[in-house]
Amino acid sequence: MTIQQTARHDGDRLSELSAEFTGWRIGRGGSGYWWAVRGNDLVRTPDVEELRVRLREFAPGRAAAEA
Repeated sequence: MTIQQTARHDGDRLSELSAEFTGWRIGRGGSGYWWAVRGNDLVRTPDVEELRVRLREFAPGRAAAEA
């Protein structure tokens, strides 16, 4: 995959995540780690799908649904 294709793919992922997780600032650092910040909450992981799973754990109402 070329650099342009990788950047386009990452941009698509960022758009998807931003739409799904409003209120979070999401990005990908130079080290290749995906990160998300909201207030004092920080999630950092090398895998974008793991980031999605971990952000879902912060979803409102999740704790009430599991109780």
